[in-house]
Amino acid sequence: MPRVRVEQGELEGSQCGSDDGTYYAFKGIPYAKPPLGDLRFKAPEPPEPWTGVRDATQHGPVCPQYNERLDRIDEGSEDCLYLNVYSKNLTPTQPLPVMVWIHGGSFYTGSGNSDFYGPEFFMAHDVILVTFNYRLEVLGFLCLDNEEVPGNAGLKDQVAAMRWVKNNIAAFGGDTENITLFGCSAGAACTSYHLVSKMSEGLFNKAICQSGVCLSDWSYNLYPRQRAFQLGKLLGKETEDEKELLDFLKSLPATSLIQIKLPPLHIDVKRDMTDSITFGPVIEKKYSKVEAFVTEAPADLVKKGQLAKVPLILGYTSGEGIEISRNINSIVSYGILSQIGDVVPRELKFKWPMEKIQEVDEKIRKFYFQGKELTCDMIQELANLTTDLLFVYNILRFARHHYRLHHGAPPVYLYQFTAETERNFTKKQYNMDAINGVCHADDLHYLFHVTCLPIPLTEESKTIIGQFVKLWVDFASSGNPTPETKTWTPFTETDRNCFIIGKDNTCTNIYSADNIRLLEQIYEETNLDE
Repeated sequence: MPRVRVEQGELEGSQCGSDDGTYYAFKGIPYAKPPLGDLRFKAPEPPEPWTGVRDATQHGPVCPQYNERLDRIDEGSEDCLYLNVYSKNLTPTQPLPVMVWIHGGSFYTGSGNSDFYGPEFFMAHDVILVTFNYRLEVLGFLCLDNEEVPGNAGLKDQVAAMRWVKNNIAAFGGDTENITLFGCSAGAACTSYHLVSKMSEGLFNKAICQSGVCLSDWSYNLYPRQRAFQLGKLLGKETEDEKELLDFLKSLPATSLIQIKLPPLHIDVKRDMTDSITFGPVIEKKYSKVEAFVTEAPADLVKKGQLAKVPLILGYTSGEGIEISRNINSIVSYGILSQIGDVVPRELKFKWPMEKIQEVDEKIRKFYFQGKELTCDMIQELANLTTDLLFVYNILRFARHHYRLHHGAPPVYLYQFTAETERNFTKKQYNMDAINGVCHADDLHYLFHVTCLPIPLTEESKTIIGQFVKLWVDFASSGNPTPETKTWTPFTETDRNCFIIGKDNTCTNIYSADNIRLLEQIYEETNLDE
């Protein structure tokens, strides 16, 4: 049984076998003090030491949640701040590159456990993989807009995990100066938040954002204080006193704070497509005794140049919007996109007069819906709209800002994932095979060994897995995803190179795409240097 010593004490892990040899696994390592009692909703505190040898062969509890993938409630435990380390070699001749994975799940579901994020594909390479849990939904993202509960506890959990990795990963054979942060969906948005947050500076050296960035409407919440009081009312405490509300929410069992469905806010607000994410990152107010994660809107931070100077990969799947358009019957029946401005990005309509909102709303509907009213048979049209507005455009925009600020040194790489085999499980599960493209998050099955779902592994998908994982590992190792062939050319403002990751990997220029040009005009960002 392999053992390592970290700052808090000694760990005993396990040696695991795979088709590509053996690796070492250390699971359920506490990276922060359990956030129990008065620590509920607060930023994490440093982990406590232990005596003797701690068993690190089993995962720690997951955060209490509705497990969306398996359609069940996982009660887990509030004592959930644990991470897992998988290492190919505990005593390498040269320290190994470290890859730290942030799981997605719309900020309310998911964990770092190996039933979905199995390390086997990465363990075919000389690399260290770290996965971890962070607090979700109300427990991780309640915000009262005050010093007691300023918000973003879940993001601060991630910083605590990153600090632990920086301080301890050398014990597992890792290179503390070569740490790559990566994630998908909400995990990618979180990764990009770490690129703009002062709190995360110096904790990582490279980043990969798959299908999400902090510029997207869904990556941050509006009206968190109102949502908190609305939550109290839903659970039986109608009050306008924030202390009374907080005491009430602290008194509830953790299971009362999961799978929360809040009605629309009845205040003078403009609706958008992502209002259903009711607890997530927020723009914090500044307090003298609180270390804030982010106190300005992500778009403002990026525009003014607060963006980490590290090599970056950004990308998306070819059919991201399938994740949204699968719900078209509900979207149509509830009239979610029926009002003027519903399809206009949130970031824009809050600074525009109604006349401009109406003008842009008409432009968007004309391009994506041919000016027609949305009906239940327009699944492809809705998928195209949501792919671009909720994912692709802001990912491309993030790449443009990175290049504008750093002029390609360090580089930014852009990709589109197009591979479709029997491992594209999510699209099949949604019965959306007739819709074009790779569904949101279906690329995950080519990076991780999944055992909790019946996802097949054939020779065809093995080839794509091998190529895809190697791109990520090569980038983590050297800062270049194709160091031998140089076939993936970095993104620039004039040569908007996009690497197509599929059965045949090729590089193409997406500069003249009509949908991108339309959205650049709408965002008034045809020239970022203006």
